[in-house]
Amino acid sequence: MPPRRTPSRLALWSSCAILAALLLSFLWVASIGIALLVGIAVAAVWIIGRWTLGKQRTQLAQLAATRPDESICQFARSFDTGSVDTWVIRAVYETLQHELAYAHSAFPLRASDTLQELFCDPDDLDMAVAPEVGRRAGRSLNDTEANPYYGKVHSVTDLVMFFNAQPRTLAN
Repeated sequence: MPPRRTPSRLALWSSCAILAALLLSFLWVASIGIALLVGIAVAAVWIIGRWTLGKQRTQLAQLAATRPDESICQFARSFDTGSVDTWVIRAVYETLQHELAYAHSAFPLRASDTLQELFCDPDDLDMAVAPEVGRRAGRSLNDTEANPYYGKVHSVTDLVMFFNAQPRTLAN
């Protein structure tokens, strides 16, 4: 019987090099696939976002078209200005109008409008609308949990009443 052959070091190294090349090529192809999948996902999110924004813009424009000639005057008459600060009324109206400017340059708000039908995102309400209304109306955003409207803001009226219940800042 012939003696057992042991593979040479060159054969071992070449086998390792081939395996490493195969592994690297697999990883390279996989990374291209992952990059392609990520690109497709980003494109899909962008397309869906544009479609949703267009749909919202259309719905808000249709709603605004049903309210010709309405202004802040009709909006303010919805509140008892003897007990509700007119600065709060104006600050809420103008800030929400600014948020809806992508759909209509001077959106005719009504006190009965729900924030959901106006497509007001809760994060936008917390991060953009509330600080601006508070600043313009001279109302503090401290201790909001003590406000009787805390967690109950579903309509434009609720938003006005929430800020009306907040304490005034020292500047006012």
